[in-house]
Amino acid sequence: MDVERPPMLPHDSDRNRVTSDQVSGTVVQIGSVQGHVHTGTAHLPTPRQLPGGPRLFADREDAVRRLHELHEAAAPAVVLHGTGGVGKTALATHFLSSVADTFTDGVLHCDLLGFSGDAPADPGDVLDRFLRDLGAAPEHIPRDLAGRVAAFRTRTHGRRLGLLLDNAVSAAQVRPLLPGEGDHLVLVTTRLHLNGLRLDGAEFLELGPLDGSGTAELVRRILSDDRPRDEPDSLHALTGLCAGLPLAVCAAVSGLTVRRHQPLSRLVERLSRARHRLSAFGAETEMSVEAVLTESYRWLSPDAQRMYRLLGLSPGRDLTPEAAGALAGLSEEETEELLTELLTVSLLEEGAGGRLRQHDLTRLHARARAEDEGTEQEREEALDQVLEHYLTTAAAADQVLNPGRWHLAPVFDRLSASSFTTRADALAWSETELETLRSCVRFTHTSGRHESCWQLCEALRNLFILRKHYAVWEECYTTGLASAKALDSPTAQANMLGSLAGLHLALGSPEKAADLQSQAHELWRSAGHVRGQASASEGLGVCDLTRGRPEQARIHFTEYLALHEEIGDLRGTTLGHRRLGEASRDCRDFTTAVAHFTSALEGLPADIEPYQRMRTLIGLSDTHIRRGHLGSSGPLLEEALSLSFATGASGEEANVRSQLAEVALGRGAVREARAHLTQALALRSALRDPRAEETRHRLSGLSEAPPP
Repeated sequence: MDVERPPMLPHDSDRNRVTSDQVSGTVVQIGSVQGHVHTGTAHLPTPRQLPGGPRLFADREDAVRRLHELHEAAAPAVVLHGTGGVGKTALATHFLSSVADTFTDGVLHCDLLGFSGDAPADPGDVLDRFLRDLGAAPEHIPRDLAGRVAAFRTRTHGRRLGLLLDNAVSAAQVRPLLPGEGDHLVLVTTRLHLNGLRLDGAEFLELGPLDGSGTAELVRRILSDDRPRDEPDSLHALTGLCAGLPLAVCAAVSGLTVRRHQPLSRLVERLSRARHRLSAFGAETEMSVEAVLTESYRWLSPDAQRMYRLLGLSPGRDLTPEAAGALAGLSEEETEELLTELLTVSLLEEGAGGRLRQHDLTRLHARARAEDEGTEQEREEALDQVLEHYLTTAAAADQVLNPGRWHLAPVFDRLSASSFTTRADALAWSETELETLRSCVRFTHTSGRHESCWQLCEALRNLFILRKHYAVWEECYTTGLASAKALDSPTAQANMLGSLAGLHLALGSPEKAADLQSQAHELWRSAGHVRGQASASEGLGVCDLTRGRPEQARIHFTEYLALHEEIGDLRGTTLGHRRLGEASRDCRDFTTAVAHFTSALEGLPADIEPYQRMRTLIGLSDTHIRRGHLGSSGPLLEEALSLSFATGASGEEANVRSQLAEVALGRGAVREARAHLTQALALRSALRDPRAEETRHRLSGLSEAPPP
């Protein structure tokens, strides 16, 4: 007769808070991961995020000296303010690079997009990224801004960090990003004064235009020939035409590096005509930048002009050469040639990892040229091409992250050989491109490209599951749902609803998750999509398990199993048995639970499904412990422990060791139990698992108990 033995550590049971799909590999949950599967983020390298420094730097000795003084005086923040194109970012990057070794805990950088023409960066999103970069576990990053501010200041307390907050638009945007007490230096660049930051102890340094000698020195460094010396009058005139703005000087003069026989006077003549044309339209500095960019653009080859225009349309703030090639519809060789031409004349900047970006003013100029000179067909074709690039690459990454999952989006059917060889590569690409992909979701929806919108959301699903970008997850899938509704597609709507259900389950809202999953279930059923209906049934069952309703969960899991049997899906059938094992165990129907878990194990070979097999072993072992059959758990747990090592699932290893402790106690081996619990505590503490305190309490109780 089965007699229930209440588990000593009730939360160590193999409970999955999962929605409709399974993820093979090291992570299988779609909702919250109670096992906290290790995904390799615990030992991140020290962040060194400065963009590439200026190749040429002139006449900022006084500003550099002042920054050194403020750094030595431990100023908490320095606001570098001045007009656009005056070189604020170049100065900040140059200075932080020169003292980077003093920041032993790293240097963080973020473009706050204050003057980009797009929406400014949200401080909460920036903090989410900073916390991840500093090693915070994604599942433990607070959702609200106040919580993230507190977490960031706690994590940075007592450390030595450099921060470059570029293109800030307000004190309110910057203030949440200031670190906790420590030997930090925060440099803020802005075109505004941001006087509100004086309340935070910030110092201010205004960066003005280069004077005549500074401009002349920069020109000499760019050209490295005799023209500046031979044409002093033209050099003087050029200083005025560029208004002392390094951006304008570089854009104007860089073209002469490949026109080595063209005199400065010719450049001055062309800029003077351009300035005259623009004199009625803007202030001195704006006029200078516009004139210089326009003249630099006219010097480009026709193909490079087209590339320049199209880069201004790109949904992301920066992009790879591959994305630029997709945008222009060119081969790798053709793209490289045109990008080199743009880089040579300073109409494009190259940053870390070879990523390309345009200065805000350059980007706006390029976009205006695209509107004025390009055709609507050219613009739409380019956008379609780059969006297809991001969609197919994101889908390829998603498929590598979870090769066992079925997909609805047609993009997955047209994938060829994957560009990713490992899960790590796929995850790294997805993380790097996250903001661009987010922009693509927004753009595809607002531009009426609804098919691309919801499909791109599905292609981001496993990134969100693994890295827990909850705010972006919610935004993207809500947008994707709106596009699915615009298409009047029941299956696309169900797909979006199912993932939103997983999000809310992960956030601890099973009631909301169940409501969304019910909507998805009805849409799948009415569309006759059996696999989708099965996924929704599973999701509903997990919601019920989470709410302590195992009998209702068993009904949903029974439907899940039956539907997979109907379509002959062996893997789905196997996982259905595991689900029914979980529900039966929680119903205290231990005999039935053992039968389902055992059936599931038969279809989960260790060499093909190591993670799923491990979780099934843990569930079966937990069932034996609850029924008082401790001796039956030992061999199961030994295999599960080995699989936890093989899959890197440190959260599951902690669960295994907690159960091994119970088995050891059943044999009276208190010392062995303590050893297992000590290791479980270390793992859970490292993962910031909320069950760490429970484990600590259990271990303390064993320490106080007299030996047998």
